[in-house]
Amino acid sequence: MTVLENLGISIIVWTCVYHILGVNMEVGYVYVFVTYIKQLFEPITRIIENVEVVEEATVSMDKIYAILEKEEYLEDLDEGIELKNVKGKIEFKNVWFSYDNENWVLKDVSFVINPGESAAFVGKTGSGKTTITNLINRFYEIQKGEILLDGVNIKDIKKRTLRGYIGIILQDPFIFAKSIKDNVKLNKNMIDEDVMEAIELASAGEFVNSLPNGMEEIAAERGESYSAGQKQLMAFARIFAHNPEIFILDEATANIDTYTESLIQKSIEVLSAKKTSIFIAHRLSTIVNVDRIIVLSEGRIIEEGNHESLLQTGGYYSKLYNAYYESLA
Repeated sequence: MTVLENLGISIIVWTCVYHILGVNMEVGYVYVFVTYIKQLFEPITRIIENVEVVEEATVSMDKIYAILEKEEYLEDLDEGIELKNVKGKIEFKNVWFSYDNENWVLKDVSFVINPGESAAFVGKTGSGKTTITNLINRFYEIQKGEILLDGVNIKDIKKRTLRGYIGIILQDPFIFAKSIKDNVKLNKNMIDEDVMEAIELASAGEFVNSLPNGMEEIAAERGESYSAGQKQLMAFARIFAHNPEIFILDEATANIDTYTESLIQKSIEVLSAKKTSIFIAHRLSTIVNVDRIIVLSEGRIIEEGNHESLLQTGGYYSKLYNAYYESLA
């Protein structure tokens, strides 16, 4: 419409300047015709703009209805069996998984983590490490194979029960706009002494006691008032407070200083001695003492063993480990 409007104005001016078809008008008349052209196209342009807005609104409405009608977004947390007395044995049997049902992220993955055993997943970014932890929690459903907890397929276990047995510490844990105490105990009934004990075990006592209101201090939304390391300490305190049978650490000490990490590492060793523990590590120095290291590449397990045995084989893990220490040097 803008092109047509400007084209009409150009024709009028060109006709009058060069006296085409004998047209000979004064400047005032030319101005009047140009103004009429603009007034003619203005309502047409507005109509087209409104049509565009209506079309955008229609598309947005379609998306909203699609989201509201999509049942997959509504999890049934209480469908399944109530598994009790969990020991913590995790088994993957020929697991295949894809986020889009086309590009496989995990390809025929099989392994067993026994109760009380510590295991670490190592590999390049995109090799499937975090995906494995998401599948254990049933945040996604696998396409092929089985995932078992104490010999029971996790698809048969209540999601609420399953996730209650698992504690996760991420690089960026979520902190609610509540008190430190509420963030540690979440929905669990705990007395203040037990909450403080969990905070001390997580080496967060000094940090919490330095706050004006101690563990009654109200956190900002998403924990914006605290550093990344302080939020991770609070996440560790949650784990010690809830004492799950399985706990997962996804590079959880990445934002903690070396001194604090050395303190909390002792607590992790005490906890992992009795619990099934899974580590996802980029800093290979944090996993040298785990019972078993599982090396992933492009969604497949290519090596498996402890730190010493993998170094002796001189394979993929050995190259990663040497490259890691060369980068530090």
